[in-house]
Amino acid sequence: MKQAKITFLTSIGSALEHYDLVIYSLLASFISQKFFPGHNQTTALFATIGVYTLGSIIRPFGGVIFGIVGDRCGRKNVVANTMLLMAIITFFMGLIPTFATIGLAATILLSCCKILQGVILGAEVPGALTLMLEHINQKRHGFHFGFMTAAAGIGISFGTFIIWLLTKTLTESDMLAWGFRIPFLLGGSLALVGFYLRKHLPETPAFLVMQKTKTKLTLELIKKHFWQALNVVLVSLFPACFVVFFVFLPTYMHNIYGFVFSDIYLAMTCAYVWSSALIPVFGWISDYIGRKLLLIMASLVMIVFSFPIFTMLQTGSLLALFSFIFFGQTIIAAMSASYYVLIPQAFPASMRCTGAAFSYNIVYMIAALVLLLVNYIYGTLKQPVYIIWLFMLLAIITIVGTLVLKIKHTND
Repeated sequence: MKQAKITFLTSIGSALEHYDLVIYSLLASFISQKFFPGHNQTTALFATIGVYTLGSIIRPFGGVIFGIVGDRCGRKNVVANTMLLMAIITFFMGLIPTFATIGLAATILLSCCKILQGVILGAEVPGALTLMLEHINQKRHGFHFGFMTAAAGIGISFGTFIIWLLTKTLTESDMLAWGFRIPFLLGGSLALVGFYLRKHLPETPAFLVMQKTKTKLTLELIKKHFWQALNVVLVSLFPACFVVFFVFLPTYMHNIYGFVFSDIYLAMTCAYVWSSALIPVFGWISDYIGRKLLLIMASLVMIVFSFPIFTMLQTGSLLALFSFIFFGQTIIAAMSASYYVLIPQAFPASMRCTGAAFSYNIVYMIAALVLLLVNYIYGTLKQPVYIIWLFMLLAIITIVGTLVLKIKHTND
């Protein structure tokens, strides 16, 4: 199968799976009222984000389990079957009765579904990254990975567009009553298409060569590649935290700065389309200047412009909202074109799925915990300036981690 077709099939699935993942975050304000009711809005929102965090904490276990499956049974099996599981769970989330109907059972059911979603994504992304790395020519990694990563952004922008459309055409009471269910039902249905497409992906040459290995993968990872995995976590720390912060952005922009939901979703839709167009370009650039240099440059730009861009939000203008979101998505585009390629490159083929899954899920577990800290700073301390310092510190950590990271493996 041609490399372009492999990239296309992997990218379609990535778009649909990321759509399914982020609609919970984008609808957090509505979900908190329907499934986590309480007199205090901050408390209800904290509980909603807490469920997201719990799913991220569980992700490393699911990611390693599926990573071992990918290293034992094939990359193709993981990326196809996780798509099917995501479709079923997302569709079911759109059917769960609310707290007012079945009480605490509603909260438990939604929480379990969200946790399972996190586990599945923890397997899907490392599996897709590994499959792409082993199919695509090394000299074109940045360009092809750029399209796969861009597809994830398109999936997210599709989610923001659907929710923007709903918030523009429905009243807030209609959104609370039934409108919030539509994105889940739509996402579950579309994910079945992704499963059908991914079924036709071929297995990677690297896996076919080493598929009979008997290595105890988890033990081998800890004994021989632990520090490399930790280094990958440091490299990915700022990108992961900033990405997670952005998918919960509508709630913060509305609650803290007073922006209207429809304006926020419109700005995010446009910005995700913008970043999706930029990622392949940045990926092409990284094929020439290197992934590490591009990631360091993006982190430095964030450090330099953090204070002006965050402070601008206090004006409350539509221009400030669009400028902030477009700036953030430009930074995310540059980082996504680089760190996604670095993750699987850090490990040998014999444990690439396991190593990538472990590192990727650990860093996104930390990102979810950082999100709780962000919510505490915004909701309790009322000190947005601390958010700026936090992201600057995370960017510095990523720069240091990138400088010391050693890439030893590509398609071996």
